[in-house]
Amino acid sequence: MSFLFKLSFCVLFLFHLISILKANTTTPPSSKWLEPYRVTITNHDVPVVVVGCDDRDAEIIRPGQSTSWKFRMNLFGTTSYNCRFYWLEQTGSYNVNKEVSFPVFDDEIIKLCGVNLASMNRCYWMIDRIGFYFSNTTDGSFPNEDAWRVMHVWSYG
Repeated sequence: MSFLFKLSFCVLFLFHLISILKANTTTPPSSKWLEPYRVTITNHDVPVVVVGCDDRDAEIIRPGQSTSWKFRMNLFGTTSYNCRFYWLEQTGSYNVNKEVSFPVFDDEIIKLCGVNLASMNRCYWMIDRIGFYFSNTTDGSFPNEDAWRVMHVWSYG
């Protein structure tokens, strides 16, 4: 057998061994870059909210409306979406009443969204007049304290 053949066999054997060892770990890693995620942001009762998130176009969402997108983690597990929110009031023209900026998805939020190999991991954000609530489920109605928790509050612009 040639040296090249032996070397390729050893490399394949090592990759196979590593994959077996990874599969037998008892605690899963905090995120898996191949798992799908979905972020959904819903306006509960603010008159007009403008949402701008990193490389996404800014969107206007009115009470009862949502914006949503799905994605996969990047190779390094560092995917993040930082968003800026503007609460607009209409007094003849639109004026910024309040604003806030925070990550709706990053390495901390991943832990709250979930890491599930069998289905989509969901991150729900609800905007109301107090602030921004997070949940990883739609079980129960908003603002059910068991399902939703306040994560950020509005600041004056």
